[in-house]
Amino acid sequence: METTSEDALPLYVLRGDVQRELAPTPALNGGFSELGEVVFLCPPGVECQLLVDDAPLAPVLAGNRSGWAWKPGFYAGEVRADLVATDGRRLGSWRLDVSPDAKKLGRDVFGEMLADLLGFDPSLVVGQEPARQRLGALGLSQDPLVALSRLRTREAAIQRALRAILREPMWALRARRRLVPPHRIRRVDRRTAQAALRQPMLLVAMGKLDSFDLAGPARELVADVPDVERHYDSPANRCLLAMLQALQRRCSDVRAALERKVKDEPRSDTVTGLVQRWPAWSSFLQGMHEELLEAARRQPFYDVSRPEVTAAGLNAVAAHPLYARFWRLAWEALRTGVEGLEREELLPLSPTWEIYERWCFVELSRRLGALLPDLEWKRMSRERLEGSTIDGLRLRLLLQPSFRSTAGEEKQGFWSISGQRYPDIVLSWKRSDEAGFVVLDAKYRVTRENVLDAMTSAHIYRDSLRMGSRRPIASLLLVPASGGAPWLEAADFVAEHRVGVTALRPGSEPPPWLLSLLQGRMPAGFEAQS
Repeated sequence: METTSEDALPLYVLRGDVQRELAPTPALNGGFSELGEVVFLCPPGVECQLLVDDAPLAPVLAGNRSGWAWKPGFYAGEVRADLVATDGRRLGSWRLDVSPDAKKLGRDVFGEMLADLLGFDPSLVVGQEPARQRLGALGLSQDPLVALSRLRTREAAIQRALRAILREPMWALRARRRLVPPHRIRRVDRRTAQAALRQPMLLVAMGKLDSFDLAGPARELVADVPDVERHYDSPANRCLLAMLQALQRRCSDVRAALERKVKDEPRSDTVTGLVQRWPAWSSFLQGMHEELLEAARRQPFYDVSRPEVTAAGLNAVAAHPLYARFWRLAWEALRTGVEGLEREELLPLSPTWEIYERWCFVELSRRLGALLPDLEWKRMSRERLEGSTIDGLRLRLLLQPSFRSTAGEEKQGFWSISGQRYPDIVLSWKRSDEAGFVVLDAKYRVTRENVLDAMTSAHIYRDSLRMGSRRPIASLLLVPASGGAPWLEAADFVAEHRVGVTALRPGSEPPPWLLSLLQGRMPAGFEAQS
């Protein structure tokens, strides 16, 4: 059941000692930030539950009033909150705008990162967080959460368009023949005339011969005449039946994919879980599937002989406003991927820290192209960029490559002396007998304590990762802001210890020694290790 801003119950948010009322949909309510805890106050005299992106919030007491505590995770963007009664009725809906952590990235910087990722590969942005952003439209890849988002945002409009079609279905005409008494003849053709020649009494009745005694059997005379009948088994209705069945399959497929995703989901403290949101998702997909199935059992679809999409059917659909509207909505709901920017859609994002990791990969890809324009660059996959020259220089930039644990196997390529490792970014180069690689681990942390804690991974990668027989030239942390541990950012420190920190964010310029490493050159103080 949908609610409007006029009949929605009021919802108040308490942040510290400040209380304010939230504006219902379609207004966007700001003032929320990742990891910033707030309390929503329950409307007095109402038994209800508050859901944020379909996940129920934990009840708390705020003074003498009951409410719900909410602490956004590592995400930024638009989040939906719904107030639901005990009988399942929706009492109100609100749009909440979550900002990135101001201590790490401001909204403008975060927006630049998203824009860069969308321009490079929009699929790098999509994740499973409650936050939504306006992304692109079509692509070849499919994600069950993206498919769910597209179905949910269009479900109400699809049902309205479908109800309009059921009220006023499109019918077609087809030729047939009927046997009618003489007084009901309206049209004749050659076949009618030929049949009449074999029935003299019929000709008399039709006034073609002199009067004749019409008593007795003459009263039973009938003529074979052409006629037309209205029916629903038309190309347009066949097209719509095919689309209905496609929507039903999408609901079933998305439900099965999400169920597997929920079942196999590992526990994580930095990624919002799916388990709490699964019951609402499952109920929605099952309900939409049943509504579509019920519509397919009614006219005009009940009389359709087969589902098929033909040129004649598409032309008829395009010429009918109600049919064209349903077709457009259903087609948008069935689209896959997020590539291109022809349309704007609210789709689920990855965590902010993962967006930063992937933005670092995109930014380094862009800088490599600018620093080494003579190389022939090829994007081998979403996670791999390669460049080469005719004199034998070859560079590879990899997103989250696997360093396998050899356990007695041949030690070639990327491997680890201990457990299997997955660093965020690896840049490797090879020229004749020279080779080397740098490990870059993006960390969405900027305070001194967090940077020092994150250095654990830099030390592990420096000591355990190998490319053939070579150790990494350096193992570095990439952070969105400098200053947390400034001595770790010094070039002489990195040259001596082969670990360190460097800031990388939109609008910033990396240090010269990092640019040299990106070009496959050893800056002063760095000697190749074997």
